[in-house]
Amino acid sequence: MADQMVKPDKGNVLITGASSFVGFRTVVSTLEAGYSVLAAVPHQEDADCILAAPSIKQLKPGTALSFIMVPDIADTDSLKEAVKKGFTSIIHCDNPQFVPFLMPADQWNAKINYPLIRGTNNVLSAAMSRAENDGKSDGRRMRVVITSSVTACVPYSNYWEQETFMSYGNYPEYAPEGPFPPSNRPNEKTAWEALANAKFEAMRFTRKFLAESSAASSRLSIVNLMPTLILGHDELAKTTTQFTNGWQSANLWALRHLQGEKVDFKLPNPTVHIDDVAKAHTVALDRAFKEFQARKVRTLDLYLSSDEISGGLAFEAQDIVKRDYMDAVNKGWLSLKGEQPINRIRIEALPLKTFGFEFAAFEEQIKSMLDQFVALKAKEERN
Repeated sequence: MADQMVKPDKGNVLITGASSFVGFRTVVSTLEAGYSVLAAVPHQEDADCILAAPSIKQLKPGTALSFIMVPDIADTDSLKEAVKKGFTSIIHCDNPQFVPFLMPADQWNAKINYPLIRGTNNVLSAAMSRAENDGKSDGRRMRVVITSSVTACVPYSNYWEQETFMSYGNYPEYAPEGPFPPSNRPNEKTAWEALANAKFEAMRFTRKFLAESSAASSRLSIVNLMPTLILGHDELAKTTTQFTNGWQSANLWALRHLQGEKVDFKLPNPTVHIDDVAKAHTVALDRAFKEFQARKVRTLDLYLSSDEISGGLAFEAQDIVKRDYMDAVNKGWLSLKGEQPINRIRIEALPLKTFGFEFAAFEEQIKSMLDQFVALKAKEERN
């Protein structure tokens, strides 16, 4: 206890999916901000991995960081232990585990849609149980921040195929094709389309949860954070395979053409740094909720994206490799011969206005990713 550096004074935050790409960085950010963290992870080895991470060791959180085992967030009883332990806020980062890009459509509901929506329901139900135990009322709401996706409010075809402008404060709802998978949906449709639909349904569910319960409406406030493609370092990844694995990270898609692949489908242009996504989750616990009083709303939907308009993944990434990573090119780890078509989308996120800090530019995002990838490749070559 004497060596504990983190001195929490802002409350105890339950963070689900704490060993995921977004979840882990959010644990670090939340501890740094002065909260204690109750981290929900699937297995004890995930907790051990978090405790062994250099950034956690440096923080020396001591009793400010504790764990509960949640193998499946979609299980009805998954958060009972968390409710017993107690928390003052929730950051919900849990997502379906990594599944193949071309997973057969008849598995989408079981592995993507149902787990994500049931998990959201369990998180909100746990928040309500804890709020009722604590006697929270209109003056002291339980705060819930959820990792959603920009695809929750942009039609899938627009996000990947049509130029689109999304302005600040404009969060249109759309009617996605569905349910997923309809019987006539061909198997070659990607699982990403199902995930986009599930994110939409989960965000809509948060509004429904409040609308159908006066008790929930009086005790909960919810922020849905909607990041674009997330790039950057992944401290828990120890191999290049781990580095490119998972739903939340776009590192795999950024690296494909930088390793020489001629990709035959478009990627949306907007990106955001993992550290900015994590910090936004933490900041939202305080800053975003001040808007609830001013706007008299119970939910907020906020974009997370760098405000740059650029060639990003298609053009700037190769220029950065050519300038700073030619040694990796000469070793065959990276390539300048790949191609990546992009879909230009402008997301007016206004991070300084919304969260009080500027988001990292694309070059910082891509270099954060490439520095770690090259270091992991070098380690694997040595071994």
